[in-house]
Amino acid sequence: MISRTRRAAAALAVVAVASTAAGCGIAPTGVRDGGEPAVGFRPSVRLYFVSGARLRAVTRPIPSLTLKETLDLLLDGPSADERERGLRTDLITGVHGPLKLSAGRARVLITLPPPQPTPTRAPELFPTDDTRPDLSKGQLTCTAAGAVAARENIDPDAVTVVFRQGEGGRTESFHCSEFPRG
Repeated sequence: MISRTRRAAAALAVVAVASTAAGCGIAPTGVRDGGEPAVGFRPSVRLYFVSGARLRAVTRPIPSLTLKETLDLLLDGPSADERERGLRTDLITGVHGPLKLSAGRARVLITLPPPQPTPTRAPELFPTDDTRPDLSKGQLTCTAAGAVAARENIDPDAVTVVFRQGEGGRTESFHCSEFPRG
């Protein structure tokens, strides 16, 4: 008579052999190339230019910039390659004086140069053509909001961008979502 311990050991051996013989159902393969290794986060800056009647984001692989450097890059306009893809700027270059900036966690204040009195009036930053939406403010709003949001790790639409015309002048505030994008 076989002892209970031997029967249990024999049953366990049968189960082990059966499991090994069954395999896992995956056929063996040779070595496969997995491609390039992951690189993680690549620093970049996002600028907004105009395409048709909408804002279009452009990501440039540039290490993190300050808000001023980001907006200066925007004011330089689209690159030759971006212009070939149909992107343009509605911002008028050659404004008379620099933008003054201040930023907090979820707010940006952009103080625009005061308009020059006529007749020697210099071009303003924003065009006055009422036949199209004012995407120039959208370009600044979305670019500034994106720069602050990236720095603060928040949603860009949580950032309010306030424009003030000259020191103590009238103010307007915007969120990026107020402008058509696509």
